[in-house]
Amino acid sequence: MTLTSMVDSKLSLQQAQDPRSIQSQDAVGIATNLISQITRWVPTETITAYVVLLALLAPLAGHSPSFTSRWVLFSIVTAMNPVVVILLTMAKTKGGDAFKFPVFEMVIASVAFAAWAFALPDTPLSSISGYEIKWNTAILTGTTVAIALLANALHKSPHAAQLKEQSRQRDGRGDLLTADGRNQTGF
Repeated sequence: MTLTSMVDSKLSLQQAQDPRSIQSQDAVGIATNLISQITRWVPTETITAYVVLLALLAPLAGHSPSFTSRWVLFSIVTAMNPVVVILLTMAKTKGGDAFKFPVFEMVIASVAFAAWAFALPDTPLSSISGYEIKWNTAILTGTTVAIALLANALHKSPHAAQLKEQSRQRDGRGDLLTADGRNQTGF
């Protein structure tokens, strides 16, 4: 998924809690399966930028493998994640709507980015003596699953918001209603 999807998730949750608060027509569909719940929090935009910049600016020379440039680049891109999340949220929020800082998404974007950056073969963690590349997979898997579990536990998952919204929109027979109060089956 992308940071844009993460912002869409935040706005979908806000809209489920108060349908009048956000009226974005740009939100994407919300998938609710396990894989999408886990991958929803992967900041692909900044990971892609990091990999490109890493290849251009911080190549390791065989004779002097200094990881300083990698740590600097990692720090800069990690710090940029919350800024990107704020800008995407502002872009998706209509002008008259109250802006709410997406604090959870800002933190998660940086944590998820760090886990993915550390999973790369030439991770800056390699500069730590005794670090072995086999830990990359454990860091990535553990962090990604922990983020998905935390998001669900804190009701930051669009799946939880979607269920709340659907339960509010059901009529007395248990049928799902549309926004204007009609039964979705057309009856």
